[in-house]
Amino acid sequence: MGLRDTLRKLPSPVQDAVKERAYPALLPEGETAPEWHLQSWDDSWHRHGRHWSVLFFFTDPADEADRAELRSLQEHLARFSALNVKVFGIHRAEGPVMAELASELGLQFPLLTDRGGPVARMFGACLQLPLRPLSIAVMYLVNPDRKVRLSNRGRPSVEAVLRSVEALQRATKTGA
Repeated sequence: MGLRDTLRKLPSPVQDAVKERAYPALLPEGETAPEWHLQSWDDSWHRHGRHWSVLFFFTDPADEADRAELRSLQEHLARFSALNVKVFGIHRAEGPVMAELASELGLQFPLLTDRGGPVARMFGACLQLPLRPLSIAVMYLVNPDRKVRLSNRGRPSVEAVLRSVEALQRATKTGA
């Protein structure tokens, strides 16, 4: 039985206490997000540009909760695009695994390979264990100035992320 399976069998309050102590801290809102440059399964390269970005660091291409979150991001992709938000899924898996996942789920946004997990570690989405890194589901919303506007461990509602983007963009336009 793996570490994840063992943790899942613990009561929720114990799980939360373990995560609070063991998991790396997320980047706080307002902090400048680290630079990143990652390759997609289709060999294209991506980085943060002059646009809003949703970065979803997922735990495992086979995990059903991760797949559901990726599907939800795809279902809302037109709304994200209308708001000038680019969506990225990020994991350590290599191109062929990511290509299969994108095809199977019908994803039209880049799935990026974070070989060895250095980008995930910078964003607090990876716990470095002695034998291998452990991916942690984390979602970030980053504005065009690379400022973190939302950081959330787990898989937040994509609708809530969209509402956050809309509210933040409205506040920016009005100077609030």
